[in-house]
Amino acid sequence: MKKIKFNLILLTVLSIFSSCSDYTDGINKSPNEFTDAPGDLLIGQANLAVIKINGSQASRISGIWTDQFTGSDRQYISLDSYIVTSGDFDDDWSDLYTGLAQSKLAETKAIENDDIFLEGVSKIMQAILLGEATSLWGDVPDSEAGDYITSPNPLYDSQVDVFAHVQDLLTDAISKLGETTVSGTYDTGFKSEGTWSEIAHSLKARYYLVAKDYPAALSEAKSGITLGNDLLSIHTSSSGSRNLYYQFIVEERGGYLTAGGPSKLHNLLSGTEPRLLVTPGDSKRKDVYFDGTELNTNVGGYFAIDSSFQLVSYIETKLIEAEAAQRANGSTGSEGLIAFNEARTYLASEYSGDFPLSTSSGINLTNEILEEKYISMIGSLQVFHDARRTNNVLSIPVKSTSATSIPQRFLYPQSEIGANKNFPGVIGLFEKTSINN
Repeated sequence: MKKIKFNLILLTVLSIFSSCSDYTDGINKSPNEFTDAPGDLLIGQANLAVIKINGSQASRISGIWTDQFTGSDRQYISLDSYIVTSGDFDDDWSDLYTGLAQSKLAETKAIENDDIFLEGVSKIMQAILLGEATSLWGDVPDSEAGDYITSPNPLYDSQVDVFAHVQDLLTDAISKLGETTVSGTYDTGFKSEGTWSEIAHSLKARYYLVAKDYPAALSEAKSGITLGNDLLSIHTSSSGSRNLYYQFIVEERGGYLTAGGPSKLHNLLSGTEPRLLVTPGDSKRKDVYFDGTELNTNVGGYFAIDSSFQLVSYIETKLIEAEAAQRANGSTGSEGLIAFNEARTYLASEYSGDFPLSTSSGINLTNEILEEKYISMIGSLQVFHDARRTNNVLSIPVKSTSATSIPQRFLYPQSEIGANKNFPGVIGLFEKTSINN
């Protein structure tokens, strides 16, 4: 499958830095054999890996398997029916671990130069990449990952241990970054009006939620992203920085990815499938997401050429707070309901529509929260994580007649099967990861 070359600009810049610093020194050495790079370029590559894992192939597959989208043509018809091979996941794994290696190098560079801000941002990028890796694949390389000279065959760490490391990285990042704003601080590819620390708290809440530590998720969500401070990927109409969904749908694989069928998400927004909490404003939201049963790539559409993509957001944080409060406190207290209704109030403003507040409690409220998150976070990997964590409580359709559930993980890539002596063995698509057993 054709890879989207989103990092072309930074690679070009990197080659300029490496070949033009001196006209005579090392004249007999190849200018393409990089031995060093500035920390801002290293972290820039890590940032772009985060953008790509959240908005490219992994995102599309997750959206298909949670029936937000439909695989409608050629190999995407196979994806829609869960027919995949290990090789289908080579690119995602490679992008993720290349980004991880770059962020570790950036951390080393930061320590050498006593740059605590670069060190903090590099730890956040590591946390995101490792958090998504272990959420998608289960046990993954971590403690020996990223140094292919010292550890050419990295060991696989347990999913529980990787999540613990993710939390340690984020805790350390918060201590380094304090109230440092995202804007102007190693923010290549990103935009946000918030601070790195509030983003790190939201990430802590995210990965505590995935790991089912609901009290910790609740605590962290309360310190997370505030209204208007989402971490977004920057996209423009210029070649090389266009919205990744737009690139795939319009420029590369027209007709492959739709909401045909229609998808469960399309049905919920159109009213074909009744929502747990009646929401008239969904008619306006549907028109932002979809153009008929096509993903909306028009001006103003969610997948427009210059549309930013949510990486870590207020709506995610608020819905984590709501669900975690419900699960941590049970039927006592109103904390979950208050947080959920704050999210609904935000959505009413965002889409200029009617998003009535909830009066529910107990499991009914929990399911309303999960359904809202399913709808609000279109194209997000977190929807796939939620579906598996909750044992598909929203009844996402099983699309294959030969399957009894939606997929439970990504397959380990063929590159690991063939190259890593510590590869743990083939694990099937429908075998749950350890945290979901």
